Amino acid sequence: MSFDPGVWPFYSEECRRDVDELLKAGGSISAYRANKNFGEGPKEGSWAYRLERAIEDKFKIRYAVAVNSGTAALHCALSGLDLRGGEVVTSPYTFSATVAAILQSGGVPRFADVDPYSFSITKETVSRVLSKRTKAILPVHLFGRVGDVDSLRSFGLPVVEDSCQSVGAVVQGTHYAGSLASAAAFSFNGGKNVPAGECGAMVTGSKRRADQARLLANHAENFGTRYVGYNYRPNELTCCVAWHGLSQLHTRNFERMALAKRLASQMHKIPYILPPESDSYDGRHVFYVFPFLVYKNRERFVKRMKVKGVNVGAGYITPTLNRYPAFRKYQTHPLPVVEELSRKTLCLLDCVRPPATYADMDYVAKCMEESV
Repeated sequence: MSFDPGVWPFYSEECRRDVDELLKAGGSISAYRANKNFGEGPKEGSWAYRLERAIEDKFKIRYAVAVNSGTAALHCALSGLDLRGGEVVTSPYTFSATVAAILQSGGVPRFADVDPYSFSITKETVSRVLSKRTKAILPVHLFGRVGDVDSLRSFGLPVVEDSCQSVGAVVQGTHYAGSLASAAAFSFNGGKNVPAGECGAMVTGSKRRADQARLLANHAENFGTRYVGYNYRPNELTCCVAWHGLSQLHTRNFERMALAKRLASQMHKIPYILPPESDSYDGRHVFYVFPFLVYKNRERFVKRMKVKGVNVGAGYITPTLNRYPAFRKYQTHPLPVVEELSRKTLCLLDCVRPPATYADMDYVAKCMEESV
């Protein structure tokens, strides 16, 4: 049986028109400058410049630096902390880029356990692994749900949010993911809630941190640099697509939440399956993917869903990073919740998002009931 919830991402007529205009105009599709005599960062009026200002305005954040990926954004955010061998407490229940960015910034990852409902590290789990060497805390807002950043700030250490999967999620009803920490990383990867192929942004409330990130992302070149930099510059095409995606973000996130709520309302009657918590549908979860727990015959469930045309997977959460050969040495304490979630969690990867419909969600729920 075929199942087609429509194509994500899809692009507006305005977006396609503006991309076409860029190509028709010809010339360079890079907006970046590196010489203090002529300006640094994206040229005023460019799509990269407009994207940065739109991020600042939409999320009420003072400074945004456009880069070419969420990973680059995270590296820029961490590099401003002068880690030099210091430890960064984070979650192993995430994509490998989180830990890679810590290592590339000169830090040492230290894995903490997570909350079973938010999938994020907490004040309690972080406190178990803190040491005199801890220099920062890096929560990951996994699957689109925001963790408790406020409680992590109480340690008095810099907090950097990995908000790559949670762009537009709301904290405490008034603040957005990425706006409460020292710095944060957004991803505009092709499958994310703001899809642009490859693009991202580092955000911060500190001008010094923003200037430093902009320098690092642009080869650290102004000229006669004192530092070793990277080429993290985005091009105008991806910034244009990201700008348009950002302008539609809240509408599309609302559609994701509505679809997720519809699906979850039917999942509660299915034995051995647990949908996200009831408080996930108030804006704090934007459902980059739709996670749920399966307590019986997970492998059989996945196979049966595949036959019905519904894509279900465990992705990078089975195994978690503490099981990777490259990263296992960074686990120093037991991670019982991480281990349990890794065995039981699955995600709907590509259907709980526009342009899918309530009818599609009803079909998915029916397939789940028949597959468990």
